Amino acid sequence: MADKTAFDILFEKLSNKGMKPERRISERNFVVPGVDRMSNTKYIIARNKTFYFCAYDSHGTSAYSSNTFTGIYSTINLPAETECYIYKKDWTDQILRTGKHKTEIKYIDENLTITSATKWTPSLILSPADVNLFLEIHISIVPLKIVIQHDYLSLIEELKDKTIIGIETDTWLYEDSDLDTFINLGGQLIENITKACA
Repeated sequence: MADKTAFDILFEKLSNKGMKPERRISERNFVVPGVDRMSNTKYIIARNKTFYFCAYDSHGTSAYSSNTFTGIYSTINLPAETECYIYKKDWTDQILRTGKHKTEIKYIDENLTITSATKWTPSLILSPADVNLFLEIHISIVPLKIVIQHDYLSLIEELKDKTIIGIETDTWLYEDSDLDTFINLGGQLIENITKACA
């Protein structure tokens, strides 16, 4: 019997948590010349009562055609033009992040970096307890960000054309401790913020 892949392990662990995951694997050869002939995409989507879990991995043969992430997502009662990304504050933010905005709430601004093209910030929906929860998750899972965007993850049919909130990492999570932290604490964080907008 062949060894289980990280894909198989994650699917099994989500099933054991009662989340009823669905999976898709797509390997394609394109009838085009050169290096863009191959595309390999696989993802797992699972749902519980309050959020969607998505782990996605795609690889192509051309530069910048690969993408891997794991996230928890839910709809949020905010206007379509509302958008931002939230990160743990880091000294490299001055160099690497553009469109930074402050909430004018000291605890948030001391601990988080918020970027937005619209200058909107989550100052009214992000509590100090939520900041602490995000920082606690960040101890185990890096990189990590909170996303608030309209029509951000059309891969999930129920989230199309809606404003969503998500917590996301650029890695494929499948270890027990990482999954437990991400699903339990990340799910709680998403639920807290969506309730603040209800």
